[in-house]
Amino acid sequence: MISKFSGGILGGFLVLANGCSLEHHAPLRSAELPALAPSVLHSNRLWIDVADRMPDNDCVAPGNARLLCFERLRSTVATALTRSLWSSFPGVELLGSKTAPAGDYVLYVDLGLEALPPDANAPGWSAGARGSWRLERDGQTIAGEQVASRSRTEFAYGAPLGVGASEVVDAIAVRIGMTLGGIPETRIVEPVPLPQVATAPLPARAQVIPSAPATMPAPAAAAAQAKTTAF
Repeated sequence: MISKFSGGILGGFLVLANGCSLEHHAPLRSAELPALAPSVLHSNRLWIDVADRMPDNDCVAPGNARLLCFERLRSTVATALTRSLWSSFPGVELLGSKTAPAGDYVLYVDLGLEALPPDANAPGWSAGARGSWRLERDGQTIAGEQVASRSRTEFAYGAPLGVGASEVVDAIAVRIGMTLGGIPETRIVEPVPLPQVATAPLPARAQVIPSAPATMPAPAAAAAQAKTTAF
């Protein structure tokens, strides 16, 4: 009886272990973004609104392949966009549940990832991203695009595809940064004031009273005079 009960528990653990191993995890990470072209300075902050239907762990199962979960999608997209846009706006923040103040910009982003199998021209797997973005100000659409990108076709299926997914996310973020960086600013950009400088009087310097020169003995004075004259 005990052996049957122990066997049932062991079987349950094996089922759970196999279930956990039936999927791949491909965490995303931010790559080193290239330097962007000089951008237009805008007068107001920019808020990033990531679509609610965009999960942080985006899981796909292409064809008969094992389930693959791209991890940290939302946070990676937000980080990549912040790094691409901070030089053009006085502030870049996530909108979340807040409401953007009047005059501020709001960037709506919706992206999805996919794992693309090898084809006749490529021996490896690649990661793809597809979606759209839209820039608004006070409810008016200023710019927007549908976007799609595909990584290098040289990854094994599974965790290595996280590198490919990171590449396409960064590529789209750079594209958005370059586009928004070229949008003209219609309002006056107020100069950023310099920091205040604290001042205080210099501390009083202690007055040094020179001491009287010591009187040299006659022989020493004569020797010193002779050395000076000879020099």
